[in-house]
Amino acid sequence: MTIEIVSRPGQASVGSTAAAEVALRVVTDRQRWETLTAQAPNPHLPQSFAYGAGKTATGWPAKRIEFVRDGRTLAFATVLQIRRLGITLLNRVNRGPVFLDAAPSDDTILAVYRALRRHHGHFWQGPLLIAPALPRGDHASRLLREAGYMLRHERSWTSGRIDLTRSEDEIWRGLGSTFRNRVRNAQKSEAELDIASGGVAYEWMLARHRDNMAAKGFSAVNSTMLRALRAAAPETVTVFRMMVGQKPVAGMSVVSFGTHCEYHIGWFGPQGRKLNAGNFLMWAVMREMKRRGLTTFDVGGLKPGDGYTQFKKTMKPVEYELCGEWMSF
Repeated sequence: MTIEIVSRPGQASVGSTAAAEVALRVVTDRQRWETLTAQAPNPHLPQSFAYGAGKTATGWPAKRIEFVRDGRTLAFATVLQIRRLGITLLNRVNRGPVFLDAAPSDDTILAVYRALRRHHGHFWQGPLLIAPALPRGDHASRLLREAGYMLRHERSWTSGRIDLTRSEDEIWRGLGSTFRNRVRNAQKSEAELDIASGGVAYEWMLARHRDNMAAKGFSAVNSTMLRALRAAAPETVTVFRMMVGQKPVAGMSVVSFGTHCEYHIGWFGPQGRKLNAGNFLMWAVMREMKRRGLTTFDVGGLKPGDGYTQFKKTMKPVEYELCGEWMSF
């Protein structure tokens, strides 16, 4: 079921004719959301149905909206909210809105961002914090300022994507030589591959994720959110494990959304690291997700100076960077 909220011309920003034509439609039907995600050429994991369900379980209720003009959906976004006593205290959009056109016009971008701000970006509605799904650069910054947003900070999501529509041989040749050599070495060992989508394997992965955070002293997405994400759409979460003598020595989970998938969490034990488990499992992920008909694998984030980022770069993904954090009050 969907509920349409029609924009009133008087609510539009000054000089914004295009924005006045955009309606926001609240989407409560999972199938509709999955259809939009599948139609998007560049969707993002935080905008998936399952991710929104996971955030809802951690106290950030997800409100899913699509932006419609002349009967055509332009974009969609998950707005995470903090509410107390019926009052919205904060609105948050992470890596969105997602556009259905690969190269939307400036007018379309302005219309969508103005419509989002009009309904979620004033003090009586709670402030709006947004990490836009727009590429970093002066052009995106100009459009956001024109739409009424202010730069909060320049830290941004950076990652890389691998095209799975190519043949397996083309994907293999596109990987760095160091990565390929380590895959070959891993394949010569006694290691075997286990691919699972069941709850037992996922609980094992969550336990390793908690151990990893405790051992290395970092914080990341917690088990409550991850468990709720999988519960909302168990078919979208897959665990890949390297096994030696029926014992897992490394593992990683991948989440699919629309035609894309993204590396999410991982763990590598001492024996797994010796056997180049990262290379072994990443190559298995690419092959399996291609076999399932997915078109793009996102390596799950790149951070300057991070050792695991240097490993990911040996896969030669097409890197991209979004345009920082913005806000509206």
